[in-house]
Amino acid sequence: MASEKQKLMIVSNAPWGGTGYATQCAAFALRLKEHYDLAIHAFWGLEGGIIPWNGIPVLPSADPQGYANDTVREHLNVFAGGMNDALILTLLDVWVLRPEVWSDLNVACWVPVDHQPAPDPVANFFRNTGAVPIAMSRFGEKMLDDLDPLYCPHGINTEAYRPHDKVKTRKALGLPESAYIVGMVAANKGNPSRKCFAEAIEAFKIFRDRHQEAKLYLHTEATGRFGGVDLPGLIHKLGLDSEAVIFSDQYRAVHFPHPEEKMGEVMSCFDVLLSPSAGEGFGIPVVEAQACGVPVIVSDFSAQPELVGAGWLVEGVRQYTAIGSWQFKPAVEDIVQALIKCYRRTDREVKQGAENARKKALEYDVDKVFTDYMLPALEEAGERTKARRPEVVK
Repeated sequence: MASEKQKLMIVSNAPWGGTGYATQCAAFALRLKEHYDLAIHAFWGLEGGIIPWNGIPVLPSADPQGYANDTVREHLNVFAGGMNDALILTLLDVWVLRPEVWSDLNVACWVPVDHQPAPDPVANFFRNTGAVPIAMSRFGEKMLDDLDPLYCPHGINTEAYRPHDKVKTRKALGLPESAYIVGMVAANKGNPSRKCFAEAIEAFKIFRDRHQEAKLYLHTEATGRFGGVDLPGLIHKLGLDSEAVIFSDQYRAVHFPHPEEKMGEVMSCFDVLLSPSAGEGFGIPVVEAQACGVPVIVSDFSAQPELVGAGWLVEGVRQYTAIGSWQFKPAVEDIVQALIKCYRRTDREVKQGAENARKKALEYDVDKVFTDYMLPALEEAGERTKARRPEVVK
């Protein structure tokens, strides 16, 4: 007689959203449902009622700003019939979670760490709850070392993200065939921006002054309507010709994200991905671009360096943030120099770089990550939650 599957509840963004967490929730949920009795609690992206998605019940939030603190226990009580009969896997910043809500639950947290050191609100959540940390980068694993973290990186569909013929794809997408295209794929939230739009666009402006065929493709919401940066205003202030900038379809950017197959085509149009972030828990577009054979320019900080198979690391200075730790401010001139180095590559170097980029990205193929890291991490987390009890920090 087959044994009954263990119950597992993922707490994350709704799996159909356009965020990195949503894509990871979707990709891994489709695989986890074969191993667990699975439900998804969408703290953001669904309100009002339960919706079935690919055979998985998606449980709604009451308040998207509640970060599941207000609903997880009632959903768990109905889904699992009690507080102790299911494993919970969170995929969000743990510093928004209230320890008193989660401390007696069986919780594993697939947690981003994008500061150095790990901020106290992050580390203390684990100390106050006994939740099991699952680091999504080797950097995060190191920052959480005293908490004995498990490790599972993010994963991508390397069949969808693959190299396409650049000329044909640009023509199909209406992009200039002969331009040197620098791409950014980043969420426009927060001001100052964690994605460092100001530094990146200023560097591109300096680069374009020398290379007039350069175009900047910004795959993001443009106006800062979600608390981000007014990018057209920034472009004007920097004196960058607006004709040099291409924005992605704004309706789709906000309401209807491209599927991953289409994003693979978009990224294949780039000559380089520009992503010099202030800090990354992982950095999914960096791997996606490389899977398409595109090199990357990233900050030499947090998870970013460990993802690079072909590209350049930019230097900068650390900066203190409101969460009580340090992130990174990339140096504009260093970004410029990276753009120049990429531009000056020979055909042979371009070809070799594409091979190295793809090879690195294959390390993060979602099926490989699922088998090698996700399933073992959840098995170990399940064992640990049975034994752990909260160690309260005063």
